[in-house]
Amino acid sequence: MRNVNFSFTTKITFDDYVHDHSFALRIIPPETENQHIVSYDVKISPFVSTQQTTDAFGNNVTAGYLRNEHRFLDFEIRGRAEVNSEIKRTDYMPCYLYKSELTAPDEELAAFYAENRDRCSSTDPDTRAEFFSGLLSETMTYQKGVTDTDTTAAAAFKRRSGVCQDFSHVLISLLRMDGIAARYIAGLAFCDGETHAWVEYWNGSCWNGIDPANNCRTDDGYLVVSQGRDFRDCAVDRGVMFGGYSRQLHLVRTELK
Repeated sequence: MRNVNFSFTTKITFDDYVHDHSFALRIIPPETENQHIVSYDVKISPFVSTQQTTDAFGNNVTAGYLRNEHRFLDFEIRGRAEVNSEIKRTDYMPCYLYKSELTAPDEELAAFYAENRDRCSSTDPDTRAEFFSGLLSETMTYQKGVTDTDTTAAAAFKRRSGVCQDFSHVLISLLRMDGIAARYIAGLAFCDGETHAWVEYWNGSCWNGIDPANNCRTDDGYLVVSQGRDFRDCAVDRGVMFGGYSRQLHLVRTELK
């Protein structure tokens, strides 16, 4: 078990005034079998009253509405947690077996899976997950700036490059083609100064975590913030607003220690 302090700060700046801004934030880590949230404090500016709900995937959602004109939305969470990766989660959902919009394979990715699936003779999900993660580390290059949050697994694989989100989407696609339920995890990790993404797969009795961008197993240095079928279920912030803006600038800073 590991005691960690975590923080996550985001500043969203609009290039013009917006109003009637409804937003939903997924920034409060969930309480699960293997992570206990000891304490946390959330700050949002401009000040706004919020409501707390839980979505279909078990994520904490902070919802708010800003009626008046504003040019920015800042939010921050700071807290303490206890993480114990030796305790396994058992909250299985069958939806994680099926392709989603960002993980659906195209012909090229499906062919890659078909060409390589028999290279691993084991039928054990843990062994096969490690095999496919290792295969991705040999095939794809970690590179910032070549993809964005709407990039699909198929598009990232075609480029053979991307960031943690892309590695996770491609691995999920491969595992689901292999008949292994897999879900996208967004959170904080000691290996990164930004939000991080990794994969949890179902081994038949529990979820195990694997980080394909670093080709390693997850441990007590990973804090789950949200989970879902792909990035879109886990997006930190979603919003609908009115105004003449054409661009948003996001500045994100995270810390886990």
